[in-house]
Amino acid sequence: MRGWWQDLTDLVLPAECGGCGRPRTVLCPECRAVLSGVGARRVRPVPEPPGLPVVHAAARYAD
Repeated sequence: MRGWWQDLTDLVLPAECGGCGRPRTVLCPECRAVLSGVGARRVRPVPEPPGLPVVHAAARYAD
């Protein structure tokens, strides 16, 4: 029944990993490992556009 209930809630509130988009998980083990123990740090694009507000990230961005 738990699987059936989860399927039903996924129709209403789709769950996917916030890091990589893997379906049926809020945060997959791989993304959780990357984020564990890492504090947010300031990031800046190059070149930095004028007027860009302060931006922080918990992990590196992929190119």
